[in-house]
This record gives sequence, C-alpha cells and structure tokens, in this order.
Amino acid sequence: MSADQETVNIYNKKISDYKKLISKELKDTNLDIFMNMIERGGKVLDLGCGTGSASLELSKRGFLPFPVDASLEMIKVAEALLKIKARKISFDEIDEYNFYHAIWANFSLLHTTKNKFSDILKILFSALKEKGILFFSLKRGVGESRDKLGRFYSYYEKSEVEKYLEKATFQTKKYTEGVSIGLAGDKESWMGFFCEKI
Repeated sequence: MSADQETVNIYNKKISDYKKLISKELKDTNLDIFMNMIERGGKVLDLGCGTGSASLELSKRGFLPFPVDASLEMIKVAEALLKIKARKISFDEIDEYNFYHAIWANFSLLHTTKNKFSDILKILFSALKEKGILFFSLKRGVGESRDKLGRFYSYYEKSEVEKYLEKATFQTKKYTEGVSIGLAGDKESWMGFFCEKI
C-alpha cells in the first residue's frame, strides 16, 4: 500500500470529527451531476469513500457502489452505514480491468504525490469500461505540503490537471469549482473534473 501513512493515521484518529463535518455538509451537487451522467444500475467505484455517504446516495439511486478507503476507521463506519463490504486499499491497489461504469474520487486523489498522479490515472482508466465516467476533485494551489493536521496534499491549477488528463486520454465533459471549509477548518478553493474514458 502506497498511501501516506501519516495522513491515514490522522483520518483514523479524527474519525469522530470527520463524521460531524460530513453530517453538516449540504447536498453534494457534484454527486447529483455525476449520477445523472451514468446508467442506473452501473457499478461505481467510490475511491476514498470515507464514511460512505456518497456510496449510500449511489445505492439509493439504484447504482452498485464499491467503497474503498485506506483508513480502517473510515471502512468500519462505511460498512456499518452501508451494510456491505468495503475494501481497505490504496489507489494503486485498484486492479480491476474494464469493470466499472464510473469512478467517484471526491477529494481523495489530492493525497497522491504529483509524481504518482499519472500512474493513478492510468490505473483508473484501465478499471473503467469504455465511455466510463471519472469524477475527481482537487484543491487549487501550487506544490505539495502538509496541512496543520499533518495530512499530505498535492495542489494543482486547472491547466496543470488538463495536461495530466490529456496524457491519460480522458476527455473533460464538465468542470466545476468552489470554496469550502474542510477538517482542518481552513477555507480553501477547489476544482472538480467530470471526465470520460475515450
């Protein structure tokens, strides 16, 4: 597993705070857009599923979620919520081929180092069926650093991400951006990409 262990440990320790944060969040419009882009009944990889809230919505709408996370405590909470098995794996351990109709990676790939980002996109491309949809969101900025909780982040600008997507032969179907307050309590800018495997 290549997940940053310090980041995983922080999520394990902060699970109660994370659950409170998620419970206060408003309806995720990006998830609604995502679900409208894929066929009902489709298999969806919830990559970095956290407490399972997205998988729950996917299940309610008739999709088949496959939740995975590197944090054992997140997995425990997700399994209790969803009543299905969640896998404790990191991004580079996704080994399915031509399997998923869509992948939901909401604020999870930002914990990957920039030198591994291309490889992760290749893995996700391979796991998707033809015309499969990938959504991922990242924080805007420059470089790599740890936040005040100690979690590792890679920061990107839009043009930088577009180059990665072009190299991985993903086509951006829709782009979104916004500002939100995360677990560390800081207001930060983010961007989201809805991409199709071409």
